[in-house]
Amino acid sequence: MSPEEEAACPVCGKLVDLDVSTCPHCGAEFEEEEVEAFAVEEDETAACPVCGKMVSLSVSACNNCGAEFEEEEVEEIVEVEERLVPQKVDKPAKPAKAKKAVAAKSGAVFDIPTSLMDFRIIGIALILLGIAGAQVAAMIDWYWSWVPAIEDNLALFVMLPVVVLIVGLLIFMLVNKAASGGKKVPDGIPGVSLAVFLFGIIALIVMLMWNSINSALESSPAGVAGGFLVVMVVGVLLVFMGMRSTSEKSSPS
Repeated sequence: MSPEEEAACPVCGKLVDLDVSTCPHCGAEFEEEEVEAFAVEEDETAACPVCGKMVSLSVSACNNCGAEFEEEEVEEIVEVEERLVPQKVDKPAKPAKAKKAVAAKSGAVFDIPTSLMDFRIIGIALILLGIAGAQVAAMIDWYWSWVPAIEDNLALFVMLPVVVLIVGLLIFMLVNKAASGGKKVPDGIPGVSLAVFLFGIIALIVMLMWNSINSALESSPAGVAGGFLVVMVVGVLLVFMGMRSTSEKSSPS
């Protein structure tokens, strides 16, 4: 007797032949209508390999598209249906968070400048020069009361900006080395260290022109202070120009 001619007993659940009127396992009696109902319920279905519609495995042709099946095809359909067990789909792993770049995020107006020709570097150096020069010029009488004469101590005065530029360069090199090694570096340090280095170079040039500047301070210290203030304003403008240029380059097109 084939499985298609058997059905589960509604009382004990065991398989019984469709042509019997009494369950051989539990003794339950069936009426003809009940046996027919069992046969309908037990009718297995599978997807048609041509149109994909569900059809009974007991038929030899699809009642939807008319495709005819051979016995081997029906068995193959059953095997495929049994293998189609829902599989757990792993969610794709989230990409690891990228390390924060040394440069600022896209669209930022101040990433890390790495060139002495950057407007922001030049601007910061001029701001430092303007502040220092204007302060000295405005308080020159007080400085002259205790600072030794430049003409007698030129080497000492030249050494000061040299130390400043060396310190700025060393800081920039150390920060770059740390960033290359994957260490977190404050965003502004490389740019500021370059600006300090450039400020030391400009201050050295100014110091070597001490004779002309000293004469100007003797005749008009207020004018010299005003000149340094103009230098500071130019520095501020250059910083803003550099920030605007960086913002335009980093903004999406």
